[in-house]
Order: sequence, then structure tokens, then C-alpha cells
Amino acid sequence: MFTEDVTFAADQLKQLVGFQIVDTVVTPDGDSYGFVVQKDPHGKPIERKVCWVDCDPEGNGPGWLQIEEQENVEQTPSG
Repeated sequence: MFTEDVTFAADQLKQLVGFQIVDTVVTPDGDSYGFVVQKDPHGKPIERKVCWVDCDPEGNGPGWLQIEEQENVEQTPSG
């Protein structure tokens, strides 16, 4: 992948900040998969998006997510 592609992909992921993964999806033919995210902006309709995990921008097949454990971060009380 080229640096521009990585930067573009990271910028695309910014659309998901504040959303929570709530489900997984598979196409009827079983050739692709993804996940559903949603955000509950208080007092407004719940926003949902489907995120397909593709091998390239054209969607020429499924891709791969590498999921790693990360050290827990302590939250500070807001107030």
C-alpha cells in the first residue's frame, strides 16, 4: 500500500469515531463480510452504518482485520 492509500483509509475510519460495533453482517452469497456500527446522539435518531471489510477500494473480495489487545486506559471523571 502506498502512503497516500494508508492516509486515505485512516481518514475514512475517522467517520466511525464515536460509533459502537453492534453486529456483524455477511452478504447472502457468503463472499463478503463486515460489521454494523451505531451512535446514539441523545435526542436524535440513532445513526447506523454498515462497514464492509474489502481487500481493495473496488470491493474485489473480502479483506482482513488484525485485532490486537491494547493496554487499558484509565478514565478520568469529567466534570
